[in-house]
Amino acid sequence: MSFQTVATNKPEIQSSPATGNAVAASATVTSGSISALPEGVTGDALTVVDLCKSFRSGFLKRRIRGIEGVSFTVPRGSVFALLGHNGAGKTTTINCILDLVHADRGEVRIMGQEHKRCESRACVGYLPERPYFFEHLTGQELLEFYAALLSLPKDIRVARITDVLQRTGMTEYAGRRLSKFSKGMLQRIGLAQTLLGDPDVLILDEPMSGLDPMGRREVRELLLELKNQGKTIILSSHIVPDVELLADSVGILCNGHLVETRNLREFNDSCSYLVQVACGGGQLDGLHLPPWVQAKMQPGSAQQQCVETDNVDQLRELLAACHAADIPVQSVDTRRTGLEDFFMAVHADSDNGANNNSKVVS
Repeated sequence: MSFQTVATNKPEIQSSPATGNAVAASATVTSGSISALPEGVTGDALTVVDLCKSFRSGFLKRRIRGIEGVSFTVPRGSVFALLGHNGAGKTTTINCILDLVHADRGEVRIMGQEHKRCESRACVGYLPERPYFFEHLTGQELLEFYAALLSLPKDIRVARITDVLQRTGMTEYAGRRLSKFSKGMLQRIGLAQTLLGDPDVLILDEPMSGLDPMGRREVRELLLELKNQGKTIILSSHIVPDVELLADSVGILCNGHLVETRNLREFNDSCSYLVQVACGGGQLDGLHLPPWVQAKMQPGSAQQQCVETDNVDQLRELLAACHAADIPVQSVDTRRTGLEDFFMAVHADSDNGANNNSKVVS
């Protein structure tokens, strides 16, 4: 069994004094939920400060950078997305957060607690990018196995399993062996396993991987429902539309660096404007227009010219100058910069400034 797919929200691991082997300690259960937070814990759901990880690779064991200086915070009850191309460092970041991979340096706090402490993961549900399960088990047996690992009380175990199967659309397949599951079905049963402990924090690595369009929509609706219940969700993805529909904020990873973090509401509130005037580019040179206009001119013709403004203030300034110079304004078009355009622009800027000799592993 892959260690990554053993639910990280229980149990606490301790060393047996007699044998020195790792054994599972009993979990404290409060009101039928295994994810009760420690008393007095306040602050953000997740805080990551200057997280760095490198790897040794090849015959010479040269050091290869994985992630460098990654820092961000996730408020409780919000959805945060790590967006990046394949190999950008999304999975490495998540593995370091959960201490599945030991970071070279940096600080991570989950619900206010140091991430190396087992109890910090008592309220976390984790879905890896490629979940691996015992293929001889049925979906029902798998969830019963994890319910036992989570120390779920027997009086709520059946109801909880039934609930997560229904929420992930896997009820009719619960009796089928995992060896007969498609990739999308394995992803769904993995998500059911993640929800089994009713965690307060969900960390999902590429949760839409392998899902068909209908499955992706159902999972999005489920995640939005969990958000409305106050759950905190941290997910990674390279699919921009999914991030736009789910996330409150996004961090863009490129070549192991978190190059931008943005609140997605900024993309709804920010606009640019394309102003078309009845005047050729050469005719504008002698007029008293704002100094930034020349840099904002778009390709035009001898009869008309287009100027892009970055905000409402620039638009007002340009329109006033055109009115004073008696230049007819033919049209004003509103343009919104979406996350995909922003992502591509940031990625291009990062690539231009990147060291071509560096290599990133995911």
